[in-house]
Amino acid sequence: MTRETTGDAQQNDGPEPGTSEGAAFVITLAVMLRGRKLTSERVGERLVRVTAGAGSRGVEVGCRRRASDGDRWWFTWGDSTVWLCEADNPTEAVLQVKSALRTVGTTP
Repeated sequence: MTRETTGDAQQNDGPEPGTSEGAAFVITLAVMLRGRKLTSERVGERLVRVTAGAGSRGVEVGCRRRASDGDRWWFTWGDSTVWLCEADNPTEAVLQVKSALRTVGTTP
């Protein structure tokens, strides 16, 4: 598994050819979060860790299919089935991630 920091100036702004649909949703979200001055690091094909910067606690957001919604892609908290929002609505995910980061605060 390759780790890539989306806050890096060398980072591409879109998914690579052959990227799975779930991974493409995560990459799109990571780019949008970077645009909000947050740091995002892919820690899996469909998982990203987000922080507000050095000394900040982070949250992880994943992307999975939701059987109860016709197998549509949804963002999740971490790699779980705690549903965040539909993956085709990354703006809502950005708002929820920003709110969660305010709640978790900084490391002690």
